[in-house]
Amino acid sequence: MRVYLPPPPPESLALSRKAKTLTLTDEERGQLKQIDERGSDWRERRRARTILLLDQGLSIDAVVTQQKIHQETVACHRDAWLVRGFAGLRDLPRSGAPRKLSETLRQVLCAWAQDEACTAPQLRSRLSEEQGVQVSV
Repeated sequence: MRVYLPPPPPESLALSRKAKTLTLTDEERGQLKQIDERGSDWRERRRARTILLLDQGLSIDAVVTQQKIHQETVACHRDAWLVRGFAGLRDLPRSGAPRKLSETLRQVLCAWAQDEACTAPQLRSRLSEEQGVQVSV
């Protein structure tokens, strides 16, 4: 009986739990702190916090305990940072249908929501009236 083993990932994408030194510059540390404190995406904030903790010399196990996430998640975040830097904090594109709203329309909706308190149906109606775009809520 033959057992199928998939080919190993390219070296640049291989995840490992081996100790890898992670040293940040002062500028990177400052930018990561800003993302951790003020970032709009909770996933990017968590990844930034992981990188900051690793930079402080904490082990993967210590980060796991502090953040309550899996060891492989910490290793994945570390490896993504080492390979892609700040781009490694963002989610990679996912399969599925494309977004219904462009980034511009998302920003318009956010601005409306910040300007005045309104419900999702109110935002949907305004989007339909002013932009001619139909979405479901």
